[in-house]
Amino acid sequence: MTVFADTPRWPRHGMLWGHLISDTSLAELHETAARAGLPPRSFDLDHYDWPTAARDALAEAGAVFVGDRELTRILLGSGLRITLRDRPAARARRSAEHAAELGVDPVPQDLIVGMLGHVDPLPDRPGAFRLTRDAPQGAARIEARDALGRRSAEEMLARLEDLSRARTGNGFVGQVMDVPAQTP
Repeated sequence: MTVFADTPRWPRHGMLWGHLISDTSLAELHETAARAGLPPRSFDLDHYDWPTAARDALAEAGAVFVGDRELTRILLGSGLRITLRDRPAARARRSAEHAAELGVDPVPQDLIVGMLGHVDPLPDRPGAFRLTRDAPQGAARIEARDALGRRSAEEMLARLEDLSRARTGNGFVGQVMDVPAQTP
């Protein structure tokens, strides 16, 4: 079992990012990412995104550096790959599972309970929001396209907080992205 990384080439948040994968096991991937100090939020269904500054830590954690094509070939051969076409369905399944865990209905477009993984980016649509809360007592970070999105995020956080406290005794920790239906 080996964990592989490619060269960071993808710009986001003012940095270049690469991908970290395992050839056989998501558990192995999570363990290596943790040893390298990658935040759990950087997991994206079948890989971790990692910034250029993490290269030395990844090498110390045992990652093997390969080219982009080789990384793709290894991920396809691992059986862990979630194709671009299948990613929306994988996110929907994850969201439904996490919503059921808390009793959230209706299911938001993208929901993660806990720290592992991140939801889709904020879409450019009226009412869209994305919120993140990393600690049960911590403040939520809210991204919203407009006032409707901000209100919807605040309402969603209140619902998630109540549901989480009722089910677990703790405040909500996780991420959600949604675009509420527009009311006339």
